[in-house]
Amino acid sequence: MLKSIKMLKEEHEVILKALNILNTIEVKDDTIDDIKSIIRFIKNFVDDCHHVKEEKALFYFLEQKGLAGGPIHVMVYEHNKLRDLIAQIETRYKEYDELRKSLDSLISLLAEHIDKENTVLFPMTENLITIEEDNLIYEEFERIEENFGLERHKEYVNLVNSLYTKYNKTSL
Repeated sequence: MLKSIKMLKEEHEVILKALNILNTIEVKDDTIDDIKSIIRFIKNFVDDCHHVKEEKALFYFLEQKGLAGGPIHVMVYEHNKLRDLIAQIETRYKEYDELRKSLDSLISLLAEHIDKENTVLFPMTENLITIEEDNLIYEEFERIEENFGLERHKEYVNLVNSLYTKYNKTSL
């Protein structure tokens, strides 16, 4: 497996844990702070780091290999749709029924998105990218993580793992 794909898949596992928490958590006064924490994780870790790796590094290389449009267009469209959902969720923290509906939409979108990447885009990538290109992509991923903040990256992973343990739920 290409090391750049391995890194993205490892991040997908953390994201799926966060979705599991959102899927099982009851929206009420004493859980709203944990819900906000997971939304911050998605907004910051997922969108400001994980999606940047995909959009600025991986998709760039795939476009150079002739894979412009198609799957890449769908992935970017879904990234943008996720951004819109996050913005919507951030306005609904006091409207528990509407918040639950928005959270369910986010869970569905992001889980399906991850499945598409893992089962369609990443296998295509494995067939298109050379080891040398993978090394370049991976180096760019490392630069993106450094810009995001290595400690911040670890803190978000730890946050999800902590909340996952707190709610002690099985994976999606």
